[in-house]
Amino acid sequence: MKLILITAISDYQKAIQEVLKKIGVKHYSFHDVHGYTQESQQEIEDNWFGAEIPSTDSVLFHIFLEDTQYDALTEAVQSLNASLDSESKVHVISLKIENHV
Repeated sequence: MKLILITAISDYQKAIQEVLKKIGVKHYSFHDVHGYTQESQQEIEDNWFGAEIPSTDSVLFHIFLEDTQYDALTEAVQSLNASLDSESKVHVISLKIENHV
């Protein structure tokens, strides 16, 4: 079993949910998060409003998957990313679950 984390901008929420439905995921959790990009020191010094670091509205999905479903998920996300006309992509992280109760 694997714990899967998926992060993306909020605009991709519905597309990710369609991917999960397509590969047969019946249960998952997601919530809204704010993504930040650390600016270089020069960009911070040039920022007149130094306390204001712009955030990106994002989503974070948590999914428990059987190992056999993971390949289908990564293939579907790679296909989704290839179809996106944006620099922002969907990111998938897999964590191996050694034991669970």
